[in-house]
Amino acid sequence: MAVPGGLSRASLGVAERLPVADHEENRHMGTPERPTAAAGGGPRRLPMSQLFRRNRPEEGDQAPPPTLVASTGIVCTLAGCSNDTARPCAYRDGRGRACGAVYCPEHGVSTDGKFYCRRHAGVLRAVGAQETPQGGLPDVDNRAPSLVSWIARDLDANVRRLLSGAARPGESVIADETVHVARDFSRKARWEQSWRLVDHTGQILKVTIQVFEENDSLVRVHVGSGVIADAVPPWIVHRTEDSDVATDTAHRQRFYLWLDESIFMAVDRFRTERQRLN
Repeated sequence: MAVPGGLSRASLGVAERLPVADHEENRHMGTPERPTAAAGGGPRRLPMSQLFRRNRPEEGDQAPPPTLVASTGIVCTLAGCSNDTARPCAYRDGRGRACGAVYCPEHGVSTDGKFYCRRHAGVLRAVGAQETPQGGLPDVDNRAPSLVSWIARDLDANVRRLLSGAARPGESVIADETVHVARDFSRKARWEQSWRLVDHTGQILKVTIQVFEENDSLVRVHVGSGVIADAVPPWIVHRTEDSDVATDTAHRQRFYLWLDESIFMAVDRFRTERQRLN
C-alpha cells in the first residue's frame, strides 16, 4: 500500500506483522497462546513451528512424568478426546445462566480455584473482573469481550509503535489493560479496548477496537472520531467451510495486514495534518 506524505512504515515505527498462528475460536481448543510484544519492546510472537519446537525435549532430556487426573466418569466433549476426567465449566452470566460445556483438564482452564472452558476463561481475562459495572458477567453466548481482547492483543505492538512514532516531546502512549463495556445513546452495549496518545492536557488521539453485543461478529476499528475499518474476521466467516490450514492462515494474515495498514494510514493522516497546522 502506498504511504502518503513521503513517510515510510518504518518512520512511524511499524513492525512487519509476523504470521498469525491462531485465532480466537481455536484458542479454546487448547492451542498455545502467543506472546505479545509490550510497549517499548519485549518478546515477539513466535511462529507455531517454534512454539511446538520449544516444547519438545532436547535429546537426552528427561521428560516429566505425566500428571494423573482422577476420573470423573464424564467424557470430554471436545471432538477426538476420550478423556473421562471432564468437568463442567463454572461460568455463570449476569442472568444466572450456566455454560453447558464439559471438558477435561487438558482442554479447559483452572483459575482462582474454578474450572472454565477456554472460551469463558478468555472472557474472564478480557473483562479483568468477576463482574461488569452493570452487575454480572457477559451473557454466556456473548463472544464480544473475548473477540475484542483477542484482536487487541494481536494489534497491540504495532498500535503502540504507531502512536509512539507520532508522539511529540512530552507525549506518551497509554493502553487499556482490559476490555470494558460502554453504551451508546440508545443504551446498546458495546465492548471495546483502546490505546491513547496523551500529554499533560489530556487525550490527543485514540485508537479503539470495538464489538457491539447485538452483532458480536463484526469488529470495528476507530481512530479518532471515525471508523476506519469494520469487518467480520475470516475465522468466523469461514467457520462452516472446509478449508485447509494454509488457506485459513493466509486469510488471517490478510485480515491483520489490512487492519494494520488501515490504522497506519489513519494515524499518518493525523500526523500529516498536525504538521500542516503547525
